[in-house]
Amino acid sequence: MTKRIFVFALIGLAFILAGCGTLFGPSPRTPVVDSIPLTPVDPSTLPVVEMLPVRIDAEYIEGEIIVGYADEGALAQAVSLVGGRVKHRTPQINAALVELTGMKVPEALGRIAWAVRRGELKGIRYAEPNYLRDLIEPFPSTNLEVMGTVLPKVYDPGADLRPYQWGLDLVRAEEAWNYATGQGIIVAVVDTGVDGEHPDLLGQVISEWYDAWNLEWVDGLDSSWGPTQSPVTGRWYDGSHGTHVAGIIAAKKDAVGITGLAPNVQILSIRIFSPDAVQDPDWGYYYVGDYNAAVGIIEAVDYEARVLNNSWGGKGYSQTIKAAIDYALMNGAIFVAAMGNSYLDEISYPAGYPGVIAVGATDPQDKKVDFSTMGGHISVGAPGDRVLSCVPRWMTQAGTGLPLLYDYWSGTSMATPHVSALAAMVLERHPTATPYQVKRVIEQTAKDIEAPGFDQRTGYGRIDAASAVQTTVLPGEGASVAVFAVTKSSGFPVPYVDITLRKNGIDRYFGQTDFEGFEYGFFPTWGYGFFLEIEPGTYEVIVGGEDTTLYWWSWMRVANRVTAKKTVTLNPGLNTPITLEVNTTLQVTLSWTEPVDLDLAILEYDPVNDTYVWSTPKTGALWGEFSQDDQDGGSETYTLKDIHWHYDIYYLGIVAYGNSSTARVTVVQNGVTENYGPYEVTGGYLYPSWGWPDWWENTPHPFFGVTGPGGPVVY
Repeated sequence: MTKRIFVFALIGLAFILAGCGTLFGPSPRTPVVDSIPLTPVDPSTLPVVEMLPVRIDAEYIEGEIIVGYADEGALAQAVSLVGGRVKHRTPQINAALVELTGMKVPEALGRIAWAVRRGELKGIRYAEPNYLRDLIEPFPSTNLEVMGTVLPKVYDPGADLRPYQWGLDLVRAEEAWNYATGQGIIVAVVDTGVDGEHPDLLGQVISEWYDAWNLEWVDGLDSSWGPTQSPVTGRWYDGSHGTHVAGIIAAKKDAVGITGLAPNVQILSIRIFSPDAVQDPDWGYYYVGDYNAAVGIIEAVDYEARVLNNSWGGKGYSQTIKAAIDYALMNGAIFVAAMGNSYLDEISYPAGYPGVIAVGATDPQDKKVDFSTMGGHISVGAPGDRVLSCVPRWMTQAGTGLPLLYDYWSGTSMATPHVSALAAMVLERHPTATPYQVKRVIEQTAKDIEAPGFDQRTGYGRIDAASAVQTTVLPGEGASVAVFAVTKSSGFPVPYVDITLRKNGIDRYFGQTDFEGFEYGFFPTWGYGFFLEIEPGTYEVIVGGEDTTLYWWSWMRVANRVTAKKTVTLNPGLNTPITLEVNTTLQVTLSWTEPVDLDLAILEYDPVNDTYVWSTPKTGALWGEFSQDDQDGGSETYTLKDIHWHYDIYYLGIVAYGNSSTARVTVVQNGVTENYGPYEVTGGYLYPSWGWPDWWENTPHPFFGVTGPGGPVVY
């Protein structure tokens, strides 16, 4: 069920700030409007605007929101404002799940954001929906010509299947085992659950697991779940994915069945896809929601898991998930995530967050697998094509009813656990290594298999376990940068804008600010856009940024505008603060040729009456200047003054008088020119910019426009 919501609340970025905000295309389920919605208006008296429409293009759990807070008092105030109650709180990252008792999610978010923007609610970091995420299953492999066929041996519980694990041969596992096997390291498999009673995993899996749906620990070895049919779509789903992942990491080395790359680690199951979590079965793949998934990550860290495997993801930036990952990194845990199976060059999360080891898939010929997602945030590649591993005992052979036990699957889901296993082996050798140092050991020892050096297809290359575990001297520490985006006119923080770190012409790291104008960071970096455990060196720091791709889809590419840039050199072991000033200039021109009267309208803040009003050449401007009032064809221009209200909210509109006309709008914002139209407008109507046919394609949505169709999926 797709929720298309227009909320009449003034939340998010103003037009001039929207130039450095988040961009994404409309969902393919709802086409772009092909006509402008008409707003009847008396041109002599334009309406006062107290709330603005906000569009949410994501699936979420109705009746819940997530609130990031600075203190308990601020949280209590926010909860009171929306008439809800705190359902659960996570003090490690100061986030709370708030249950709404009558108010809808969009209205609740609008109320909180409105209060924050007006300065009536202080100490709230962010408020966001508890997003639903979809799941994409890996590819079951049927093309086995490279390694031969294992049938019927795969069904023999006593067969030695090690010869069929081509990936272990390629990464030189046998040699690596002379130095490390992952002894003493806990690896959390954040996934669909693990069958810890599988013959190859018995004794490898910790006998309790975390149920992220019910937010509780459960005794037992088997957290997987069998086939479950969606009551809406009729499709069948199951929890087999995590078992396949766990086998690649930790299957026993006993000449029976397969062998994991790190056969002496202990697996901790964190189940974030649950048969009980049927929130929206027409959309979500039994995902527990962003809040619960973040709690699962934190629980794994507090359990002292040193490595977290995340073979899932999607195109949605979550402040809550980002905070949980920061918590993991700051507590010395390595966060490994799958790049995705989209075939494209794009960003998905959690792979796209700073400090994460993002993993692509390679094949037996040491090439990138065609489906493996590419991008500047990739770290390394690993075997992910036709990988043999465990499947739960309840999966059976077709026609016999006997346990299947093993199967070949393909995907970056299968590549990622190879890297998680190797991270555990490196930690066994170097217990005090930081997450960045472990990441760099894996990158520096990888075999360069495609373009020389780093490339966006396979990162630094395909992992080499033998070389990695023989590293004797650790590389230097990682760097951190604290980015603060402010308006040039007032120094006021800019909320919900994208931050990109570009190195050697490649966009490497991505972030987003929160309500207070900072990317969400965990103490002690509170109050800054924080990029933790990243590669030292010289970067171009961009607020917004052309061709940065935080949010774009296979069917429509969009690019953020460049609004501020600065070069910074980051040194190992140091946190470097940097401030970027944005929101400096805005000039808007309305032009038309027919002999009719049109007016350019700008929505400006009226501090005397504490509201927002439409200004035109006929009324005069509050924070800018209009050119002449053309009434017989021509053009009108609005230029923002150097000093203006620090909320910086300026939406556009066209007021039509008399006969129909064709209008065009040119916007020059911080030196970047954008053209809109032509639009057919009819006399007697106000045409606000959020109704223009190409507005939602070319500009950031005002607020919470952070995801398109789908979300984190199992790769």
